[in-house]
Amino acid sequence: MSSRLAQKAVEVAHQEKRLFGGAARHFYFEICRCLPFIQRLHKMEEMVSLKELRAIVKDKFKEYKDVKDGRVVDLLIFKGREEIETYLLMHKQRHHVVTEVVEPYYAKQRAVKKVSTNSPFLDSFLSSGYAAIGTRNS
Repeated sequence: MSSRLAQKAVEVAHQEKRLFGGAARHFYFEICRCLPFIQRLHKMEEMVSLKELRAIVKDKFKEYKDVKDGRVVDLLIFKGREEIETYLLMHKQRHHVVTEVVEPYYAKQRAVKKVSTNSPFLDSFLSSGYAAIGTRNS
């Protein structure tokens, strides 16, 4: 009984270490240390700054902020290491970096929500299709 309890306590401690400041945090800092080299290697200095590259990495990590399972965290770190290795060894060329990483970031930055000056009733009326109005009369 006590051995199972001890094993469970060790598992919880390891999982907390992985989640809160453990392997994921070290991996994040490892990527941030690699970014200047990747930027020079792929000649992206004129396209994207180092600050923007770090923001892109931060956004990627924030996508998975709700993951609590340690095995999933380990899997994500493994896949991330594989991805960063492909950029470091230049298996992915400059155009891959641009289309997969930089363009989506800039597209998200440029996306502007259209602010309506109409009343909520008019917005709901205009957003409803005229076909729906025509089917009610039939």
